[in-house]
Amino acid sequence: MTAGRLPCLALLALALAGGAAAGPARLRVVASGLENPRKLFVAPDGALYVVEAGRGGSRCLATCAGPTGAISRIAEGRRTRVVTGLPSVANRDGGMAEGASAVWVGDGNFDVLLQGTMAGGAGGADPLGPAAAHLVATPPGRAELVPLVDFAAFEDAHDPDRGAGPGARYGQPPLDSDPYALVSYRDGFVVADAGANDLLEVGPTGTVSVLAVFPTQRERLTRREARELGAPRLAALDVQSVPTSVAVGPDGALYVGELTGWPYRPGRARVWRVVPGRPPAVYASGFTTISDLAFDGRSLLVLELTAGGADTGALVRVAPDGTRTVLARAGLVRPTGVAVDRGTIYLSNHGTSPHGEVVALRAP
Repeated sequence: MTAGRLPCLALLALALAGGAAAGPARLRVVASGLENPRKLFVAPDGALYVVEAGRGGSRCLATCAGPTGAISRIAEGRRTRVVTGLPSVANRDGGMAEGASAVWVGDGNFDVLLQGTMAGGAGGADPLGPAAAHLVATPPGRAELVPLVDFAAFEDAHDPDRGAGPGARYGQPPLDSDPYALVSYRDGFVVADAGANDLLEVGPTGTVSVLAVFPTQRERLTRREARELGAPRLAALDVQSVPTSVAVGPDGALYVGELTGWPYRPGRARVWRVVPGRPPAVYASGFTTISDLAFDGRSLLVLELTAGGADTGALVRVAPDGTRTVLARAGLVRPTGVAVDRGTIYLSNHGTSPHGEVVALRAP
């Protein structure tokens, strides 16, 4: 993601959005005290796992770094941190963290996706250290990271989107890897790389291949925006996709939600349908800063981080016939993850805060 070179979710604090009014919130808190909670994972036994990007640490320059990321397990009304010591970078107040973003739990181990802020190639400096932009494995307890896939190196070698977008002309790196979403697929994984603007498949032996590259959108700029960019005469900009979510649909296709980049125009985020071997196709459009996706039966749940302004998010259900229903808005503050289990929808809330939570509502 090269939209301004802030962390993937730090960008979202600047987004503005609008939309139709929602009904009364039906949210209940199932866990609190979470530090920048991100994606959710439901295990076969019904336990809910939430990724915590952490609160940074004591090594501070512009931001603060430290091993404060974690994976928490929520079951039977209790929350337990089952993995600790994951790398984290955050603002000095512990907010807007970047670190662990997604997890897959199986056989007692944890496959964890770590974000990256790669600049200028795989050899560029990264505040997360050598574990950045990786898929890693760790046992429970204090993290013992075993790198499985180096997405920064893949971006450095292949650059699938060929640097599409604003690029280095406006102070942004030509190469960028920020893996952010993970789903199990065909004996391996599929990863949405928000920085590289692509969808990658990781095979069972760790090989990486490109499933899709997502195109830019042309956006007209106001004079103020052009001045902020340092190009006062610039009239329009190619805005990157910034894919932040991926889910496997009931039809077996992959569905990908995008954040879009600066200047974060309301209603410009899309959901893509990806079938391997075919170009990606727009499945639904008109959203704002999509942070996650999940399926509830045949209906798609779209989580928007800033659908009602700079802080208020929204959860929208898209029925197979395209009908849309806002399921929740009031009480959602920068929500970052959604999962469904046996008629209950779980959401990571206050997802860019060191005081985050997981909330739940019954699927209507």
